[in-house]
Parts: sequence; structure tokens; C-alpha cells
Amino acid sequence: MKKNRLSKNQKDALFVLAILESKNKVGPIGVSKVRAMVESSRDGDLDPSNFRKGLHVLASRGLIEMGRYRNLSLAMQLTRVGRHDAAKIYRERTGAELDIQTEDDEQISIFDN
Repeated sequence: MKKNRLSKNQKDALFVLAILESKNKVGPIGVSKVRAMVESSRDGDLDPSNFRKGLHVLASRGLIEMGRYRNLSLAMQLTRVGRHDAAKIYRERTGAELDIQTEDDEQISIFDN
């Protein structure tokens, strides 16, 4: 399996999504809100086009799902694979394990009766 490098913008976006999920914010989150959160932690401005392109790369790699709200604004959320990568970034930055509520995906395992 080829390991793909993530840019600072991509890592920051995954980190923000991980924090929001740990705070029980479920469902899609507006790209503009995530960008504003990332931008607030930096000194300079964040180019919206560059940020959005990075998110599309994350979506093409299966780390996030992107879609449109009813008002046509762009939204995103972590996938299972993305949650794993976001947890690694969270651990590197905070030194703590990411505490995300488990969700029942209604899959039956061989251990279920």
C-alpha cells in the first residue's frame, strides 16, 4: 500500500474534523466553517481555492466524503479510513487518544448470536 503525504492544510482539516467528532458533532460540516477554524489558528490568510483543492484530494483518497447541503454549500465528513488518519494526527498533536463515540453500523459479525 502506497503511503500518501498530506499537506498542512489537509492535516489541519482532518484534525478539526476529529475534534468536532470528539465533541459529538455528527454529520456533514460546512467546508467554510472548517476553513475558518483552520485559518483562526494561523497568522496569515488561507487561500480558499487551495484549501478546497486539498479537500478534493482527501475525498479522492477516501478520507472524507464531500457533498452539498440543501442550500448548495459544500460540506464534508470523515470516513472510517479518514477517522483512522485523523486519530493519528490528533495523537501526534495532543498526545492523547481520540475519544469518538462508537456507532452501530448494523453489521453482523460471526460472533453475534
